Amino acid sequence: MSVVRRFLVAPSLVRLIRKERGGSKITEGYFAPQAGRTSYVRVDGQNCHLVLVTTAADGTSSEERTDVPRAHGDALLDVCSGKAAYDRAVVALGNGREVLVDRYLTPGALDLLSVVFDEPGQAAAFAPPAWFGDEVSDDSAYDRHAVAIQGAPQSGEIALSNAALDAILDLLEPRFGFGRFNAPSPKAGEDEASLRASRRAAALAAKAPVPAVTQVEEPAPQPVVDEGNEERREEPPADETSTADTQHRADARIDDVIESLSQALGASQQPRAPSRDNDPAAEFERWTVRPRRNQQT
Repeated sequence: MSVVRRFLVAPSLVRLIRKERGGSKITEGYFAPQAGRTSYVRVDGQNCHLVLVTTAADGTSSEERTDVPRAHGDALLDVCSGKAAYDRAVVALGNGREVLVDRYLTPGALDLLSVVFDEPGQAAAFAPPAWFGDEVSDDSAYDRHAVAIQGAPQSGEIALSNAALDAILDLLEPRFGFGRFNAPSPKAGEDEASLRASRRAAALAAKAPVPAVTQVEEPAPQPVVDEGNEERREEPPADETSTADTQHRADARIDDVIESLSQALGASQQPRAPSRDNDPAAEFERWTVRPRRNQQT
């Protein structure tokens, strides 16, 4: 058993819903009602059903569906009392509730919302959103079989407010991650003003310029004070110090090799006879090796 509540809706909102959510075309052919029962054939794409709807005194209804071949469905459409064709979109309202958005094309222009409930208590507790129009649940002219057989009623112009537009945008935007700025999804019990404030804050954050990265300059080398003469001088960079140390170690190795060779040659060479002038300075200069280089400061 189910209860259906029907509402009118502004045609511009239906156009917006169909643009964002798309829809499917459905064709229904109704036979004349008999003793509280309504039968119709329904064609939805390649699916075709014969439906029997039984309505109780309290307004609840139940239906039975039987699959029929498409050819049989087309034949039943030709002999039914009235036909209706409409585009249907399904929109989730939250808490597991959905609304059926129907735009009638045949037999006339009509935009209608339908919400199905499992029991009368749920239907009575339902609070229509701001974008819903006037309720027509108690008007039998808006029943689907009445629209197909008697034609679409003249509902007049449906008022459209800014609150209704905001409500439908809040409902449709979660398809893209809750708005184009990927703001967090709404929490339970959060009002519309808080939602709009959150979206505006996210929009301002997205438009804010990204700060440029400032390159941090390395501090200049500090001068070193010599305690002896109080003269100031700058320490050489780390790479120059490393190069100087490497050069000093290479010079030290060369000096060691030269000194070792000099000692070996001096030991192997026979002492020469003193010269005629026997000059001690010249003899000393001949066997003197190059002194070791000291580390430059």
